Amino acid sequence: MEPTANYSARNSCNFSTRFDARLEAVPAAQAFVAQGLLRNGVAQDLVARSELILEELMRNAILHGYRGDSLQPLWVGVEGGKFWLEDQAPPFDPLTAHCAHGQRDMRAPAEQLEVGGVGLLLIRRLAKQVEYVYADERNRITVSW
Repeated sequence: MEPTANYSARNSCNFSTRFDARLEAVPAAQAFVAQGLLRNGVAQDLVARSELILEELMRNAILHGYRGDSLQPLWVGVEGGKFWLEDQAPPFDPLTAHCAHGQRDMRAPAEQLEVGGVGLLLIRRLAKQVEYVYADERNRITVSW
C-alpha cells in the first residue's frame, strides 16, 4: 500500500502506511519512519533510537500479538516529531502490564535474567515519552521525542 501524506499547519509532514505483520517488513517500516522523522527535522540520534524502538514494537506485535508472521495489518505513522504503531491484536498495554521486568536488577549477568520484558524496559528508557491507547479495536503505541 502506498504511504499517505498530510501536511500540518506547522510545516511538518504526517505520513502513515500499512504493512503485513511479517518480520521481513521490519526494515521497510524502519526506513519509512526514519525518512518521515528526518523530513520533520528530528535529530539523527533520535531517528536511530526510533528505528530500534520500532523494531522491538513490531516484533512484539507480530510474535506475541498475532502469534507469528501473518497477513494481519500493522499501521505505522509519523506525525511531526513522533511515530506510532497500530495493530488489531488483542488489547495489550505494555506500559501497565504486570511484568516481572519492573522489579529486575538489570545489573545482573545476562544469563541470570529471565527471558522477556527487557525490550519494553529498553523502549521506556530510550524514548522521551511513550503512550498507549486501545481504540476502534486497535492497539496504538506512540513514541515522542
